[in-house]
Amino acid sequence: MECLAQLEALCERLYNSLDSAERAHAESTLKCFSVNTEYISQCQYILDNASTPYALLLASSSLLKQVTEHRLPLQLRLDIRNFLVLAVLYTYKCSKTKVA
Repeated sequence: MECLAQLEALCERLYNSLDSAERAHAESTLKCFSVNTEYISQCQYILDNASTPYALLLASSSLLKQVTEHRLPLQLRLDIRNFLVLAVLYTYKCSKTKVA
């Protein structure tokens, strides 16, 4: 993906488009994130930097798929787990700070 904004727009089309051809194109373009282990770091980048819920959903579900469907080294699995735990805690803390 050239930039995060393009990825976010593609995720929006994947989850919201009424045009089945447009959804299929978005799905085929974004499939690499869940099937190719070389995209794990990009998923982490998306989780750190994306502002749309659909991009966050793509990245988190892709990481889950990577961990459950591929034989990843234990250390990589632990790194992904730790990254996600920290991301969730950070998000929770930020949401509590905004509410208060």
